[in-house]
Amino acid sequence: MSKRFRRQEKYAEKRVKNKAWRKPRGINSKMRMREGGKPHSVRIGYGSPTKGKGFHPSGFKEILVNNEKQLALIAKIANEKIAVRIASTVGGKKRAAILKMADEAKLKILNR
Repeated sequence: MSKRFRRQEKYAEKRVKNKAWRKPRGINSKMRMREGGKPHSVRIGYGSPTKGKGFHPSGFKEILVNNEKQLALIAKIANEKIAVRIASTVGGKKRAAILKMADEAKLKILNR
């Protein structure tokens, strides 16, 4: 899991969401000056290793699938390192067909 960076003065007002990172830019900003006791800012050193990027935490290469045709293409190149994630916009009927097809091809489904 990546480090969660807090937005400056997120605690001060309800309308400031913690999700969206914004760089602190104030002239007297303690967070910008990296004073002790203040939240950490985004910096280059916090990045994840290049070899690990694009992988699911379980170690699989994640591929998003919307329909059976895409799954058929993945099944041809399938190996032990590939896992499939069914898109959230796929409905129940098509999802059931994709699950059945993935079981036949012995593919790992991340959001079963």
